[in-house]
Amino acid sequence: MSGRHSKHHNTLKLVIIGGGYAGLSALISLRHRAPDAEITLIDPRPYHLLITRLHETVRRPLKEIQIPFTKLARRFNFIHVQQPVRFDEEQLLTWNLQKCIQLDEQSLPFDYLLISVGTQPNSSITADGVYDLDTLSRHCLATELDKLLSATGQSEKTINVIGAGPSGIQFSFELASRLAGSHADYHVNLIDGGDRLLPLFPAAIGRYVKKRLDQKGITLLQSQFYRGQLDRELHLEHAHSGEKSILTSDLTLLLLGKTPRLLLHANSSGQVLVGEKRLNHIFTAGDCSYYDKMGSNLLTSQAAIRKGKAAANNILLKAGILFFCLPYMHRDLGYLLSLGPEDGVGWLVSKNNIISGLPAYLAKQASEAQYDLFLSGIDSYLI
Repeated sequence: MSGRHSKHHNTLKLVIIGGGYAGLSALISLRHRAPDAEITLIDPRPYHLLITRLHETVRRPLKEIQIPFTKLARRFNFIHVQQPVRFDEEQLLTWNLQKCIQLDEQSLPFDYLLISVGTQPNSSITADGVYDLDTLSRHCLATELDKLLSATGQSEKTINVIGAGPSGIQFSFELASRLAGSHADYHVNLIDGGDRLLPLFPAAIGRYVKKRLDQKGITLLQSQFYRGQLDRELHLEHAHSGEKSILTSDLTLLLLGKTPRLLLHANSSGQVLVGEKRLNHIFTAGDCSYYDKMGSNLLTSQAAIRKGKAAANNILLKAGILFFCLPYMHRDLGYLLSLGPEDGVGWLVSKNNIISGLPAYLAKQASEAQYDLFLSGIDSYLI
């Protein structure tokens, strides 16, 4: 590779742990600017998942949002190692010192390591007919719905969505649309432990969602904690009174949010910090990372993509003739929710700029199309 990317004019060796939005955005950015670098991606899955489109699997095959790493590896010239990697702070210190990761039967030396291992669901599956985000990413919901729609039995069946965050809301509207289109005799409940819908969003967004829930016949049950499910009985407890109740449930989606598997503290340039020690050869990006200073640390695909690109840029700055990194300054440019086909709501540029209906739906589709282009090799993102 060009000497401007390597202090010793050797081939730059890069290892990325995690092939989600942050890991892939870093990898693609690195490949564009360092065409001769040796890049290894470690991820336990055989595919990259378009997680922002997971709610669409109510009506489309899951495989349509799974992009095989073999396909991406041919396009961007990297090696995919399909294996989980476990580590702690002590292991990070060892990797930074040795500049090498030891897997079961393989050593992976690196000049720089990027960790972007993402998050895991805030839920635990303990019953049949209950699906969390992890299960939904491995089993096609459309197939399960087909089974329910063809089943005989009671005249009306009930689907419960636990958690009225963005994922729960998007799944609820997709379910209502799919069931209405199938003329099925089903009812959808959206159940949440809070008193206010979407408390972290502008109030106008919550009001619009609630109005559309009423119009679609989706029942919103608030201040209700999920306490488990046994057979077809869903157990709830009122958040304030403690009163317990039971709902019938033929299908339950447990969408209680997500947390980082391991939260890595980083400086404003994405370099990992262990205590007060900066690890010069290890960067982090995505949902598992918390950057100092002004940049967005929200658990969104937008922030993950921008962090990945910023980390890639700083890795190349460190590997080249410059010895400094640039701070990550990205602020979120908006957030959009899909409320079924041709409907949506959210904000753009400013939280005071609320858009809804078809314009919001089209804006969200445009955002997804931008990422599709990125995966095809066309980068229209600005750092």
